[in-house]
Amino acid sequence: MKKIGLCLMVLTLSVAVQANLRAYWTFDEGSGSIAYDASGNGNHGLLKADTEYGDPAQPLTGTTKPNWIAGVRGAGALQFCAGSNNYNSVWVAKSDSLKDLMSSWSFSMWLREDSKAVTPGGGGYARVISCPNYEIELGAANWNYDYFWPYENGPFQKEIGANFETLGEWYHMALTYDGQYLRKYLNGNVVSSTQIVGQGLLNLWDNENWSQAVLKLGCQVWPCKDWFQGAMDDVAIWGDQCLTAAEVMGLYSGALTPLDIPEPASLALLAMGGLLLRKKK
Repeated sequence: MKKIGLCLMVLTLSVAVQANLRAYWTFDEGSGSIAYDASGNGNHGLLKADTEYGDPAQPLTGTTKPNWIAGVRGAGALQFCAGSNNYNSVWVAKSDSLKDLMSSWSFSMWLREDSKAVTPGGGGYARVISCPNYEIELGAANWNYDYFWPYENGPFQKEIGANFETLGEWYHMALTYDGQYLRKYLNGNVVSSTQIVGQGLLNLWDNENWSQAVLKLGCQVWPCKDWFQGAMDDVAIWGDQCLTAAEVMGLYSGALTPLDIPEPASLALLAMGGLLLRKKK
């Protein structure tokens, strides 16, 4: 019975190792209007044909939802704003798992930017991920530097190094924060590192003005503007976990998927469980 109990403990810990993976959109569905979250947290995304821009809102007409296309990893990817005057995004409802990323966090994604043309109401800085608590922007045509720009959080509003310059080509981007350094990786290599000490992400999402907001992939959360024109694949968010350089390289090389990366605390618990099992044999 003791051995069975220990086996169950190790099995339980094995299930728990993904607890820090807050969202993971593979975009492998290939059809339909939902991008499912593979993290287990239920942060599914709704594909939207956007119908307005700016503040006050102005109408957009003739728009269609993002397109399913072949991907870099897995079976598919999602193409945004294909064609002319077509603006769209993916909307994800607010959740506790997305709202509070705690004192360390990571983002990973494959991107293919096809155009830097300014979209209605915008300034040319395409939004990849945007919600009240955090936002990742790509550089504009006349200023080719990416930004991390959480609202009302000056210490974290940082330029994070040059944008990947080749339009129409897939590349991997990761952004990590370990409680001290904000780092950006392109194709597995660190290209920017900025020290930010003693500052966490603010929770604006529960404020009255933002309480009904969603997380958007491919557009600014509000007002609608600065659409991403290109394709995304394998977008993942971690909370309370800073990916290591080796893990980022593994995601870029294909040796790892976000589901392969364990929670650091669980690694120690799993090792302890394994030792206990060996001692009881």
